[in-house]
Amino acid sequence: MANDRKETILEMYFGSPKMVAHLRAGPSGPYMDGFARSLEFSGYEPSIAVHYLRTAAHVGHFTLEQGGTLADIDLSTFSRHLRTYRCPRPKGGRRNHHTIYGAKRYLDFGGFDACQAA
Repeated sequence: MANDRKETILEMYFGSPKMVAHLRAGPSGPYMDGFARSLEFSGYEPSIAVHYLRTAAHVGHFTLEQGGTLADIDLSTFSRHLRTYRCPRPKGGRRNHHTIYGAKRYLDFGGFDACQAA
């Protein structure tokens, strides 16, 4: 019997199951597939989408370290964090306009309040 399972957008962007699992494991995990679909729908190039998705995961892990939620993260605080961070698995790149814009795009994507209250 053939495997009829469709590849998710995250799996299309990231060939590594380990990386997909990492993206889905953190606080941003429940939102990653929707954010990836949003980026694809908006016409982002795959290389930029990959960077933004990695940044979204980084935002989630940073928020967790700060004891906050995605609903109340401050982009300026995240930006300051990027200047000196030593994250064990950053995968979101150093601070540059793509990283900051990716974090902003992710936070604008939103929808965090309802899911975190559940």
